[in-house]
Amino acid sequence: MNFNESPHIITWELTRACQLHCRHCRARAIPRRDFRELNLSQVQAVLDDIAQMHPRPMVIFTGGDPLERDDLPAIIKAAVSRNIRTAIAPSVTPLLTPEVVRAWKDLGVSAVSLSLDGATQAVHDRFRGVLGTFARSIEIAHAITDNGLALQINTSVSPFTIQDMPKMGRLVQMLKARSWELFFVIPTGRARAAESLDAESIENALNWLKDYAKTVSFRVTSVGAPQFARVLGRPLDSAPTIREAQGFAFISHYGDVYPSGYLPISAGSLKQQPFSEIYRNSELFCTLRDSTNFEGRCGVCDYHEICGGSRARAYAVTGNYLAQDPGCPALDEDEDVMQPV
Repeated sequence: MNFNESPHIITWELTRACQLHCRHCRARAIPRRDFRELNLSQVQAVLDDIAQMHPRPMVIFTGGDPLERDDLPAIIKAAVSRNIRTAIAPSVTPLLTPEVVRAWKDLGVSAVSLSLDGATQAVHDRFRGVLGTFARSIEIAHAITDNGLALQINTSVSPFTIQDMPKMGRLVQMLKARSWELFFVIPTGRARAAESLDAESIENALNWLKDYAKTVSFRVTSVGAPQFARVLGRPLDSAPTIREAQGFAFISHYGDVYPSGYLPISAGSLKQQPFSEIYRNSELFCTLRDSTNFEGRCGVCDYHEICGGSRARAYAVTGNYLAQDPGCPALDEDEDVMQPV
């Protein structure tokens, strides 16, 4: 794929409204919908533009909780009718039922992702802020696979959840997920520095994940830790990791386009410009796609092209999105580049 022309994935925050109160919430979710949300006709116009991109991106509708929008079925129909591969990332609230999952299947949704941050109620419900969320998540996970939809499990990795990773790995297998994405918490939104791992802990977690991935047949990947490519020992001439602005874009509920939901710098508004124009030509996106702009060890590491470090973490910690990634270990004194683990 040519990531200069089209992203592989667009995550679209349809609303910030949500009934949960997750301690790490990127969106700082609110109880009621925001009047600035893009309306259905505006959403359809953006989908028209996305549909003409090549290769055509996958769109993941999320929030907040996308089920807080009563026009969600119409939005799904609009995406599917334009031959856009469509996925949903809902919050597990009373609005999400097996009947809703079945309706999504009928509408043409291809995948649903659920957040499970711990293998037990004690860990997950504490993290999500509502008692009973873990049990409901397991119920909905079964409904997703029973209806023939691809299930992705998203797990937030923080000091509060890292000890549960081996148990979570077994749970993901038991739920017959097609994909497991581990989101290494970045201190933005409601998340604070204390809820983010240090570089050594991230490295240890990624090494465990590398060994775990060898034992399963489904996709295992990281978000907020692109150095997983180095830990895996991927060839230096392999395809770049999907990261902020490079194969990925985020659309806010009010139509601003960001390199990532965790990097809160807008590249432009969909109320003023087409998405394709912002993604391809905005100064922010072009700068982030050029790894020669990265500073510190991220600028000299052998993996700077296929990894590039987390630009969101660099910005959250230093205020400079081109700085070296604080979540990656420092260079060895005897080395002038990072080497595969």
